[in-house]
Amino acid sequence: MTQERTIHQKLSELAGNLWWTWQPEVTGIFREIDSQLWTDVSHNPILLLREYHSEKLEARAREAVLHARIHGAYRRWQEYMQSDKTWGDTHAAVLGHRPAAYFSAEFGIHESLRVYSGGLGVLAGDHLKSASDLGIPLVAIGLYYQEGYFTQTINPSGWQEEAYPHADPQDLPVHVALDTEGKPVIVSVQTRNETIYARVWMVNVGRITLYMLDTDVPENTEASRRLTARLYGGDQKVRIRQELVLGVGGMKALIAMGIWPRVIHMNEGHSAFAPLEMIRRRMKEHGLSFDDALRETAAMGVFTTHTPVAAGHDRFDNGLMD
Repeated sequence: MTQERTIHQKLSELAGNLWWTWQPEVTGIFREIDSQLWTDVSHNPILLLREYHSEKLEARAREAVLHARIHGAYRRWQEYMQSDKTWGDTHAAVLGHRPAAYFSAEFGIHESLRVYSGGLGVLAGDHLKSASDLGIPLVAIGLYYQEGYFTQTINPSGWQEEAYPHADPQDLPVHVALDTEGKPVIVSVQTRNETIYARVWMVNVGRITLYMLDTDVPENTEASRRLTARLYGGDQKVRIRQELVLGVGGMKALIAMGIWPRVIHMNEGHSAFAPLEMIRRRMKEHGLSFDDALRETAAMGVFTTHTPVAAGHDRFDNGLMD
């Protein structure tokens, strides 16, 4: 007989999938456990539960009459994850085991996962939440920014002050992504002067998995380890190397995990190197000519623009590409 999970185990499972971020009832449960602590930990349920061992949580749940709500939320999440009667099952089953791959430089899913800065990220985050609710076969690819985009405070003189707090993966619902042999995924991206290595983190957003590349690994130089430290940081050389990691590295990571996407969806031009890597793969592994590989890859491509003005797009000197 399967032993009933404790409420601490159930809440920990809920905290481990970002489905809760668009479920007000679940958010309310976390808040009511300890509203002050919930604020202090920036609405991060993993940090909240770390301060509440099972006995302490059980006592608080009795005091706040939370048991029924916790059991109900957990049951609803299980039913959501196990359902095979989604819109995607009916209308997008053609994607099957070859999902759409959604590339974006930022994802605004929740404030506790600071890999976004504004509208583009919020759009990307909502895209994942909607795809999850619809049951569309989709995976997402981004970068893991250890320091994210800056947080701001206003000093007594009225000036903005920026801070870049480090995000420890142990404090987030992220896990090491594994390749087809069950080993941690490590990809390499060759540049003119060096090889950049990146590991891959994964986080579940409802039914969708977001994979994030992280260059903070021992194999890299100090400069390359800092490459994914901050969103939209650094000069043009840093930015184009970030985009190489996102596009080329992201495509390599998917293939290492046995994911050959049917669609390559680029959210803005930051991931423009992804289809180039797919063209290279088709030429090398399928023996196609460049023109044939280009034609097949172009048929897979989808591109969306969030900021259709010149200031919203990167422009790189030809010398950085030669």
